[in-house]
Amino acid sequence: MHRALAAGTRRVGQLIMAAFRNIRGLLPASMLDWPGKISAVLFLGGCNFRCPYCHNPELVEAAWSGECLEWEHVAGFLQERAGWIDGVCVTGGEPTIHRDLPELCSSIKALGMEVKVDTNGSRPRMLRYLLERDLVDFIAMDFKTSPEKYPALVGRPISMNAVLETVDMIITWGGQHEFRCTVVPGWVDYGDLEVISHRLHGASSLVLQQFRPEHTLDPVMRGVEPYPDALLMEWSEKLSGILPVKVRGLMAVNPA
Repeated sequence: MHRALAAGTRRVGQLIMAAFRNIRGLLPASMLDWPGKISAVLFLGGCNFRCPYCHNPELVEAAWSGECLEWEHVAGFLQERAGWIDGVCVTGGEPTIHRDLPELCSSIKALGMEVKVDTNGSRPRMLRYLLERDLVDFIAMDFKTSPEKYPALVGRPISMNAVLETVDMIITWGGQHEFRCTVVPGWVDYGDLEVISHRLHGASSLVLQQFRPEHTLDPVMRGVEPYPDALLMEWSEKLSGILPVKVRGLMAVNPA
């Protein structure tokens, strides 16, 4: 039985190694990335947005001179931890820009683990493909700011209709999900959060994420002072009349 499982893992590994070579990093275990679960985290390189406060700037560019992790190595690591790790969070960068994402998710599923995908919501067709084939168990989508501010914030041509299509798809799907908004002074204020909350009515939850200025794509953002924790808590209470709202990453809880 073990030989058959190992052989199956090798076949899956060979398939992905031939087509998918953009796994930039692996976090062995996290209790923060998937609510209620212990998950490994795979970081994929490349993103179609250029948010100035991005906290993973090394993953933004698709071109990279470093080495990527081979799937066979990752699969072996995950297989050794089966039964201890509940699932795998696929994040980035932006996972949905990669056409081989379905194969990666399928390969994780083949190891007996659940899959969580983090996304900016810009590629609804890819997400629909994953959902129709039951290749994802949890979706976390970043809703950046009010729709009118999106073009300036993401710094790239964007279809807001595509983002809103993804929102509706996730809510209609009804599976495990959360929407997140990093509350960055200058880009997100209470008025923006009200707009976002009303647009997300019917969602499981909106998570307000505290802005962390220490490591950002645009160095200018490192001089921006985050909103006080108490203000985020106050805003979350007000918004909870529209949909369930949580706060994550408070400075007092996670000091720099």
